[in-house]
Amino acid sequence: MAERSPGSADTRPPILVGGSARAGTHVVGRLISQHPDYYLIPTEARFHCADGGLADLVTGRTDFESFARLCLGPLWKRGLREHLGLQVLIERDRLEGALAELREGLEQDRFAAARRFAAAILDEKARAEGKRAWVEVSGRNIIKGPALRRIFTTARFVHMIRDGRAVTAAILQKRDTTDDRAEALGHWLSRVRGAHRAMRRLPPSAVIVVPLDDLVAERREETFERLVSFCGIGDAPAVRAYFDREISAERAHVGKWRERVHPADARWIERRYRRALRRLGREGITWLPRP
Repeated sequence: MAERSPGSADTRPPILVGGSARAGTHVVGRLISQHPDYYLIPTEARFHCADGGLADLVTGRTDFESFARLCLGPLWKRGLREHLGLQVLIERDRLEGALAELREGLEQDRFAAARRFAAAILDEKARAEGKRAWVEVSGRNIIKGPALRRIFTTARFVHMIRDGRAVTAAILQKRDTTDDRAEALGHWLSRVRGAHRAMRRLPPSAVIVVPLDDLVAERREETFERLVSFCGIGDAPAVRAYFDREISAERAHVGKWRERVHPADARWIERRYRRALRRLGREGITWLPRP
């Protein structure tokens, strides 16, 4: 994995899936993990792509002490029942040991030290499950992509996008997020702009943009083939079977965003979304799905 040479026969690249909330990142993570070589990291790891995380550490945006506090504090236990977070991936004493090694290694080679730290969490978890590689679905993977590409030098990035109206409606419906429609739409806008800046700094061969509606309905076969080819997993039988069985327009609520919010909120979202699309188009963001 991270410590093996890029050309070794038993290596597969890590796959980092990102995008806005409710854009299908978890759907695609589960799909890729049907391949026998890939393990789906069972919680959004976040330590690598959060603000103040590993990507920010290696690029000088944060310091080691702040990063360590983040890992041992907010990222250790997350979720409404505190059942998520790094606690799912690594024992506390092992994490503390990996942090100590990271501190020592930063002075010699920041990116190599970061690679070893990430391997202690992600690679080791995948190996323990008998897998050769992993797929991870933290939403900010794309925004932090340029720095992450320097840590995971063979990584491939899957940028999931979705109609911003559907994203906004889904966020409003989810109980642990927000009931403020401007904040919900703002989340989508922030992720779109951040991803656009990041993708301009990533090699085109390292990133693919996948509209969720295309994958589940509009251009289903074409988008599936494009995705599995990019990830290097081909049309593996288990992947194909999962796609045919589990991924559908009905499950993704395609075209039904208005049914998920109050009619007044739907009208507000519609107006603001169309204005936002015009602004984003003027900013050169042309890869968004059109209404």
